[in-house]
Order: sequence, then C-alpha cells, then structure tokens
Amino acid sequence: MSHSTRSALLALLVLLVPAASALAVGQGRLQAEVVDENGKPVAGVTVRATNDQIGYDGTFETNKSGKFQMLVVDATRTYSLTLSKPGYRTVNEPTKLDPGGITRKTFTLPSEGAAPAAAPSAPAAGSNKAVNAFNEGVRALQAGDKATAKAHFLEATELDPKMPQPQSILAGIYFDEKDYAKAIEASQRLLEITPDDVRALQTLYDAYSATGDKAKAEEALARLSSLEGGGTDAAIRVFNLGAEAARVGDVEGAMANFRKAVELDPDLAPGHAALARLHLDREEHDEALAAADKALDIDPDLVDVQRVRYEVYRRTGQEEKAQEVFEVMAAADPEGLARTLFQRGTEAFDANQPEQARQALEQAVRADPDHARAHYFLGLVYVNLGDTAKAKEHLGRFLELAPDDPEAGSARDMLGYLD
Repeated sequence: MSHSTRSALLALLVLLVPAASALAVGQGRLQAEVVDENGKPVAGVTVRATNDQIGYDGTFETNKSGKFQMLVVDATRTYSLTLSKPGYRTVNEPTKLDPGGITRKTFTLPSEGAAPAAAPSAPAAGSNKAVNAFNEGVRALQAGDKATAKAHFLEATELDPKMPQPQSILAGIYFDEKDYAKAIEASQRLLEITPDDVRALQTLYDAYSATGDKAKAEEALARLSSLEGGGTDAAIRVFNLGAEAARVGDVEGAMANFRKAVELDPDLAPGHAALARLHLDREEHDEALAAADKALDIDPDLVDVQRVRYEVYRRTGQEEKAQEVFEVMAAADPEGLARTLFQRGTEAFDANQPEQARQALEQAVRADPDHARAHYFLGLVYVNLGDTAKAKEHLGRFLELAPDDPEAGSARDMLGYLD
C-alpha cells in the first residue's frame, strides 16, 4: 500500500472516531430519522433547531435515508426543532439531548391529509433528588471540576439506581481517565437498566478493546450491530479496525473491515472512499470506480475520492473523462490537488522517470500556477529532457515566486548556464 493511501485512511480515522468519550460532557449529539405516517424515511426535510436563551439557530436537512445529525455545545437546554417539507405537515417538537452522549430519536412528519397522530404519553418522572444531583454533576463538569462531578453522579446513582444518565456519563468519565475496569462496570450497570443502550455497548466495546479483551469487544460489537440505530456506530468502529489494519500494511484485513463497515451502514461514505483507494492501489480499476461513485453519491464534496476517479481514468487511457474530473478537483481544492501532483512528480523525478514527472508537475502548476517548487522541479525536468526554453520559463517563474527559497541559488546558476 502506498504511503499516501495510508495517510488518507488515517486522516479519515481521525475524522470519524466517535468513541464513548468523544463528546465533552455538556455537549450533546442528536442522531435522528424522519419518517412519514407509514414509517417510511422522508428525504429532503428541512430541520431548524433553535434555542432563544443562548441564541442557537441551526438548519439541517435529512439525507436520502431520512437521517440527520446535529451537535450542540450545551445539551442541558431544550431545543425547539421545526421539521418541514412541501407536501407534509410542519412539525414543531421540543427536544432535549443527553449531556455528553448521543441521543437517538425518530420524528414523524405526516403527509398532508394523513390522520392526526395520537398525543404522546408523558415520560415517567424520576427521583427529584437524583435529578438534582445529576444536574449538579453536569454543572461541575462544565466548570472543569471532575472530582465534584463524579461525586454528584455517584450520589444520583445511589438515590435512583435505575436512573440511566449518571451511569452513562460515569462510564464516559472513567473511559477518559483510562480506568477501563470501572468504565466496563458502569456500562454493564447501564445495560441492566436499559438492555439495548447503544452508548453502553459503545463504551463496552471501546473499553474491552483498550484492555485487549478481543473476544468481549467483538461480543459488544455484535450486540451493537444488531440494535436498531446501532449500525452506524458499529460501522464506524469496524471502519477503525480497517484503518488500523491499513496502518500496519494488512491490506486484506483492511478491505474486509471496510466492506463490513459499509454493510453495517451503507451510507458510511468514508468506508466506500477507503475501499476505492485500496482497489486503486491494487489496480482494480472497475471496483475502485464503483466504490468512489458510491462515496460521492453519499457525499459529493469528497475531493480525495475524485482523485481516485481521476487516477482510474488516467491509468486506463480515458483522457477525456480524466480531464473532466481534473477540472472538478481543480475548482474544489486547487492547492490540495497541486500538492498531490507535486508529490507524485517529485517521486517520479527521484525514480528517474522524467516523462511521468513532467506530466504530474505540469498538472500541478495548472491546478496552482503559484506553486513555486513545482515550477522549480519542472525546470529541472525540462533540462533533462533537453527543452531549454521550457526549462528557462519554469526556473524563471520559480525565482519570481520564491526569490529567497533555498534552491534559488541553484536555479540562478542553472539559468546562467542555459543562457
């Protein structure tokens, strides 16, 4: 596997990991699905979330599976969510998120003409003293006083042993502190209260993985995968296993895990993107293109995946299509594209492949005309190819852009020699 592929996979890993401790306590994440009165997902729903007390105003849109996510910095407050789409009734619903955790919720957006839905039953009230202790713990955590927060959360669990929230946050705190045994204990207690708690299974998987207990980690992952709404979380963790396999050069292991990840969550764009890169490395062009197209269908802004498409078309001689993709990449991220092409060009130069170096470096300066070093190396390539005019053009441009570059002296000497 190429170094660039490993780097790209590891970058995806950093972006994706939502381990049990990934959210600061006080923050909250909502993973939601919008369905119609028949339970079918509704795509293209506009979701506006507001809280006038803190001036929060965010707008989201459901994807083709009817799903959306939102992250708030203060989950102790209630947010007003307004869901709307032409042809459907507008729904307004106050929503409270789990501080420090992930809240999963399904909203029903009835189509116009549907029968009115029955009013939801009121939630059961918990112990007031336990709730107060829990809220004190949240406030202490927000103030950075973890010791006091833990004391309040433990108090809440004593006052109301069946209250899930303090157990959930305690598990996350213990995991952050690398006290994996206590994180496991708190997660298991949470599962006794709510047997299908996704967050508890996430923490169990992460804690068992951290302690090297592979069998129990896989058991937790299997349970997580089987839960409704747990597929995405399981998929991300399987994706991370693939990224770790890629890190150590285990291509087969990486591909197996990435395939499993997209089976668990077909909308996991980075999983398809990772497969596209690995297929490209293996010269499996049709498979690389199919995986890249799936990734872009989910997230059209994945510029790195466009590079896979570009390479497939370039390597298979489909120059017209390669040029179309090149223009898309150049418009979206000209500097990033230029960096990639510059690296490819210098690698070819070092390998004494002047024609491959020329092609890559010409494309680099086309994507970013002000990439000084690309002009410098392109000048060297043209010297080796015997094209004096082109060599002088690019070395001169290099000196215009970077007159104080460490290579400026050698560029001037070379220009003097060429004259």
